Amino acid sequence: MTALNAYRVATPTRTAGEELSSTFEGRYLNCLESELVHPYHADGFVDKGDPVLIGANIVGIAMASAAAATDYISVDTEGIWALNVLGCVSDGTEDGIAKALVAGDPVYFQVTPSTDVYLLSGEQDPARFRFFGTLMGSVSAHVSTPTLVGVKVHSAPMPEEGRLHFGSGYTQGAVTGNMLLEGDAALRKNRLLEACLAPKTVLLAGEQIHGFNIRVVDNVISTGGEITAGELKVVRDEGTDASVSSATALKLNTDNKNGGIAPYVRGLDIKMEGVPGATPAVRSAIHIGSSGTAGTLESLLELDAFTTCGGSASDTLNTPSGTIAVNVAGVIHFIQLYST
Repeated sequence: MTALNAYRVATPTRTAGEELSSTFEGRYLNCLESELVHPYHADGFVDKGDPVLIGANIVGIAMASAAAATDYISVDTEGIWALNVLGCVSDGTEDGIAKALVAGDPVYFQVTPSTDVYLLSGEQDPARFRFFGTLMGSVSAHVSTPTLVGVKVHSAPMPEEGRLHFGSGYTQGAVTGNMLLEGDAALRKNRLLEACLAPKTVLLAGEQIHGFNIRVVDNVISTGGEITAGELKVVRDEGTDASVSSATALKLNTDNKNGGIAPYVRGLDIKMEGVPGATPAVRSAIHIGSSGTAGTLESLLELDAFTTCGGSASDTLNTPSGTIAVNVAGVIHFIQLYST
């Protein structure tokens, strides 16, 4: 018995838009037809049983058909319904890529239907889709032919303007709203933000997976100020605590576990771009500044061992204390380091 069949009562067949749970367990809202985003129909108005979106995040099922944009339509924002769902996920294209879905998978609503008659799928690009509910059965892989399946409808608001905010911003830990470090030593590996991402489909040539992708665009005429896509800062502000072993603003770790595949493996990839125009006063891939009390071993670059940065080179002067390998257009060159 499929998950959809588990909700059959006495009727041997089901139709799209039919509720599969008790009618009175829903939450009803009355909205103007003009306020609803719904599948395309030739008359331009919502039909009974349509999945709909109200505003940015409220989802539900239309309980009646409209004949005019000024009609008020009752919308049930909860319940389990038989709905048409496309078996596809986001891949950067308009239609997504076909992928079978299973019970428990999230369902998303396409926020700009245009002439599309099927708006529910596994696509979750936040710019084009909103969370709609959870699958109660399986969906066949297809970008245009849907599967009729039970869906548990439920809104899940996005963070305001897509932003995440933690804490109050005050420096005192006791202030209400700050996110404190876990006090239990067994739980101190908790993170403020942690994510594990993997492709839902085979990663194709030219496609990318980004743990973070932040793009800040200044498209107005500015007279000052700074544009920074990201800033990481570690502050030690406890004068009596001298036992912290390190303070690091950014750690990079690339682990190439598949030895049979030979990709580019880089801890840091920097690219300088820009169209012809006014020459920047200073253009550099890396800028390093220093202030405060110098460390006991103050240096621009720290290497763990002789071969840390790769390779070795013959020496014609004295035994070097280390070498830095530099790849210039596929040819390895060495910068030799000597101790004083």
